[in-house]
Amino acid sequence: MRRRGSVGRQMYSVLFFAIVIPIGIIGIIAAVLLVRQMNQRYEEQIKAENTRVKSILFDVTSSLYTNLEPIVSLQSYRDLLSGSTFEGLQQSELDALNRDISSLRRTTAAISSIAVYTNNPAIPSGDLVINVGPSGNEAVGDDADKAAGSGTADDPFSRFEWYGGIDPYAWDTYTCMHVPLNEYEDAYELTLVRRFNTGNSGNRAYAVVTISSNYLRNRLLTTDNYMLVSLSGYPAFFASEYDEQGIEMPEAATADPDDYNYLGDMMLDGRVALTYVSSFVPYKADNRFFVLIGDYDAHDIVRSILRNYLIVLLLAIAGPVIAIFLYSRFFTARVSALREAMHRASTGDYDIIESLSGDDELTDTFNDLKLTTEKIRENEGKYYEAQIREQQLINMQQNMEFKMLSEQINPHFLYNTLEAIRMQAIRGGDKNVATSVKFLAKIMHYVLESTGRSVSTLDDELKHVDSYMQIQRLRFGEKVNWNFYIAEDFDPKKYHILPLLLQPIVENAVSHGLKDMDRNGHVSVIVEYERSEAPEKKLLITVNDDGLGMSPEEVLELNKSLEIKKSETDEKGAGSIGLYNIHQRIKLYYGEGYGLLIRSREGKGTSAVLTLPADDKGIKQRDEETGGKQDERQKEAFNGLHE
Repeated sequence: MRRRGSVGRQMYSVLFFAIVIPIGIIGIIAAVLLVRQMNQRYEEQIKAENTRVKSILFDVTSSLYTNLEPIVSLQSYRDLLSGSTFEGLQQSELDALNRDISSLRRTTAAISSIAVYTNNPAIPSGDLVINVGPSGNEAVGDDADKAAGSGTADDPFSRFEWYGGIDPYAWDTYTCMHVPLNEYEDAYELTLVRRFNTGNSGNRAYAVVTISSNYLRNRLLTTDNYMLVSLSGYPAFFASEYDEQGIEMPEAATADPDDYNYLGDMMLDGRVALTYVSSFVPYKADNRFFVLIGDYDAHDIVRSILRNYLIVLLLAIAGPVIAIFLYSRFFTARVSALREAMHRASTGDYDIIESLSGDDELTDTFNDLKLTTEKIRENEGKYYEAQIREQQLINMQQNMEFKMLSEQINPHFLYNTLEAIRMQAIRGGDKNVATSVKFLAKIMHYVLESTGRSVSTLDDELKHVDSYMQIQRLRFGEKVNWNFYIAEDFDPKKYHILPLLLQPIVENAVSHGLKDMDRNGHVSVIVEYERSEAPEKKLLITVNDDGLGMSPEEVLELNKSLEIKKSETDEKGAGSIGLYNIHQRIKLYYGEGYGLLIRSREGKGTSAVLTLPADDKGIKQRDEETGGKQDERQKEAFNGLHE
């Protein structure tokens, strides 16, 4: 034990200095580099996302500015808004201005609302061209609500929100304003204000266009990053979260607000996120836009990757340690196993392990021991095998005797016996007995032949029923009558059916339907195709009797018994066991859509309807697969029963 412990300590020392320390140092360095590269990657991604948002905003604002240019720069519209008269020509120009504004609104998805505001008293106020009135305290025109507000008397434009955030004499300015969405809420949207050049007149006019927040949302939100966009001096007019639209843009310490550019961690919505903030100047305007992109998942993903990396590193260190520890235990276990095998062999117990793992001197020693024990067990095995062979010979002899006994029952003997009885009846002049024996032989032949087959033709089945009815005629006389009705388009010789399906039903009709009748009874078997539009054609075989019939309750109970097997000791169920077996055989071979159905009316007789497939290929194929063939010896014996 001390030697094993000493070797183990030496192996552990080598493992620590040769594997654990180098892997640990390399792993720590790799972890630092991995974290640094992952952080750089997410910083580049967030910068790229920020650049994408700025590019889209610049494209949207530039397109809007360009689309508005034909309206603002057209000389006829500037003359209209600066003129002091309003006549037929001015009305035409006003109508054209309204059409251009309406067309621009329809064809530009980015526009949420657009209107032209003017203080020219000659211009009538409308939906798209709004006259603000001569002063800030009065309403002008039929649409007075559009000019209502609380502006100053000196400047009627001051009653509007968009006007409060611009330089009245600047040509192009961006601002933000609230646009009503419904009765209870509004949207805070980016607005472009462009001033018309009306010359030296005191009349002023502005084109005011708001950019749809929903349009920006569809263009900008392609990732799960946190996003804020604001205009210098205004709250955020766009946010990735609806409820944060209108909040103040977070500030970062910079030397100059115009160089607002920040990359680092920032608390956003109560969570720390890797954040990048930058700004840009729109096309032909002095305003500045600020864009903030935050990634909540960056640090979590980096920490998750680092954690997984450290787990792999620990596994890489733990693997060799465990391997050497297990090998030490494995080596000593092999020695102990060899010693245990030798001890058991010395005591006469040869049930030792099959092999000893490894490929060295210990394995060779164990193999020599194994050969010795196998020789001893081989001699013992020969003795036991001799006893087993002796018992097998006894079993084979018993099986042969049983087979010889079973083959003594020969159908040939039965047919010859019946033929002898029939001939004695003929010589004795008793034709009824001879006829009975002849039909009984036919019935026995069909039954015995069917035990070796899985199918029979419908023609043979009908002949079997006819033989049965002939015997019943001899028994009951003219009280029993029967007929077969076969559809003209049906050939019973070519249709294959499960054997012994019809005779039990006919027997049931005779024994139950006609037994208590005081007049002659009749049984008919009808074979025809189902009259239905269903794609799967079916064959109907109906057995009718004109007996006493059954009540509706009895019919319902009998049909139920076809699905639930009753005990043969049950007095009520014993009579329906044969019908149950027929119904279940049909369902087993053909499926749930087929089977037996009983119909009856009191005093009107009873009908048993067999529903089978019109195509018998399936059952023919099963018969060929099972190799069902009639016994040639039975056939030869039956041929001896001549008419």
